Amino acid sequence: MKQIFTLIVFSFIFLAANAQEQQPDPKTEEKIQAMEVGYISQKLNLTTEEAQKFWPIYNDYKKDINQALRTFRNTPDADVLDRDQKIIDIRKKYRDRFIGIIGQPRVNTFFRAEGDFRKALMNRLKSSPQRPMLQRRNRN
Repeated sequence: MKQIFTLIVFSFIFLAANAQEQQPDPKTEEKIQAMEVGYISQKLNLTTEEAQKFWPIYNDYKKDINQALRTFRNTPDADVLDRDQKIIDIRKKYRDRFIGIIGQPRVNTFFRAEGDFRKALMNRLKSSPQRPMLQRRNRN
């Protein structure tokens, strides 16, 4: 009887620990967002006036993208191509608004920079899975 009880207790501990690992850390998310904004700002070389117009639209764009991804993530049998098409539709919807602020060449740069940032972030995660993503190495 004690073995069964112990097994149940350890199962609950394992499940609780696993659930905590899957919950994103808000501070980490904020750091990633700040890094992405910095990366995109540097790539686009926005003027103050452009930045004041660009970032509110970008925030709306990101909300729409994240909402679409959440919708597909919560639908286990969702078609991957439907997800990709939805993301493309959102990007096209915002493309014209971005062009009005920064012009076509920099819109292309923006979309490339967005993808480059994701790739760099994924590479960083792959190269150091044991370490928290944004923890800096101590140099003593």
